[in-house]
Amino acid sequence: MAEISIIIRTKNEEKWIGHCLAMLEKQSFTDHEVILVDNESTDHTVEIAKRYKLQEIVNIGEFRPGNAINEGIRMSSGDYIVCLSAHCVPKDRDWLATLRRNFDIEKNIAGVYGRQLPVSYTDPVDKRDLLLVFGQDRRLQIKDYFFHNANSMFRRDVWDTFPFDEDVTNIEDRVWGKQVIEAGYQIAYDPDAAVYHYHGLHQGNTPTRVKGVVSIIEQVDEHILNDLPDSLYPDNIHISAVLPVRENIAVDSFEEKTLERVVNQLKTANYVDTIYLVCDSKALADKFDVALIQRSKLADVESVSIDELMRQSLDIIESGSVFPDSLLYVNYEYPSRPENLFDELVLDAQFKGCDTMFAGLVDYGHYWFRSDDDFKQTDVSLRSRTEREPVFRALYGLGCVTSSELIRTGTIVGGKIGILPIEEKKHASRIRHFEP
Repeated sequence: MAEISIIIRTKNEEKWIGHCLAMLEKQSFTDHEVILVDNESTDHTVEIAKRYKLQEIVNIGEFRPGNAINEGIRMSSGDYIVCLSAHCVPKDRDWLATLRRNFDIEKNIAGVYGRQLPVSYTDPVDKRDLLLVFGQDRRLQIKDYFFHNANSMFRRDVWDTFPFDEDVTNIEDRVWGKQVIEAGYQIAYDPDAAVYHYHGLHQGNTPTRVKGVVSIIEQVDEHILNDLPDSLYPDNIHISAVLPVRENIAVDSFEEKTLERVVNQLKTANYVDTIYLVCDSKALADKFDVALIQRSKLADVESVSIDELMRQSLDIIESGSVFPDSLLYVNYEYPSRPENLFDELVLDAQFKGCDTMFAGLVDYGHYWFRSDDDFKQTDVSLRSRTEREPVFRALYGLGCVTSSELIRTGTIVGGKIGILPIEEKKHASRIRHFEP
């Protein structure tokens, strides 16, 4: 029996659940159990969650927020219950202890909720809402029944009398808060029990106005607005590089030397953990001291697309109990790359919250495309380049970082996309298996 039971509700949360659970395992307050309540996730949420210590996994069908919490609590044992959103990551190791101490300070509180902080790439609307709603002063609510189950703790004995409403489709937390306040209990807000939460609270605001408000807040809370949970920093995520390689590369050829050059660049990158060659030559992988994915093990090996090759490669990598957060696709036929390109791709992807981040050649040229039986311009103006926005020529093979979540869908380009600008045209040149 644990003193605290943590209830986490999930529905296709594979992008965040690992970061959430990893931080729970680092908590200074260790007498806790974790109950996962999953609403028929179709991604890898449950598989990723099973890598961590769970007391129970509860599967539910039709989702009602109050019912999901109640079902989790019924499978738990703690005297105190925590509700934590799957996409919330505790800010520090004392988060759980901080929530718990409130019940020793105030004897008549039914529950406590903590601060919710945006991450660096949270939408301005959401960023504004989180920072305005969740302030920096601890308070005790006697009449105000605001309560938020993305980051909360409450007493089991109070829940026994006041379980969550199982019929409402949302704000089950505020319905519960009103019940306990009217029954004579109090609610505490503790900003020191903070989590990172990239979602916001409200919708439908004018983006221009929101950005103006946020720009002012950012001057005051810059250290918060540009932050990330520790587990999302590039140093703490797992990146695997995947290099498809042509078979029968001649020894000491220009092609082999080009491959060796990019392998060495990957080895010196700060944020690349593992390098995989996709080919059937174990000798080549051994020569460069990298891992091997046998091309012959891929389905439809002769006609497989890069999207499908990366998806199958991820399956093979994970079958070996290696679970990268993202894959870095690299085509070794580019003999020239900017210095620190691979690290820059990872940094941008993490701090901007991109599912895909690739290199793109900056181009101010004028381009035409065929439309039915006519031609049209991409830009009809003839203004100078200083007055025009550039287009970007995608250089996926130069370097493309894609989240594992997206790769599982069968594509390496999608979701929220970022482009790392490449100014020098020499980096866009590509060899095609020939001696120079």
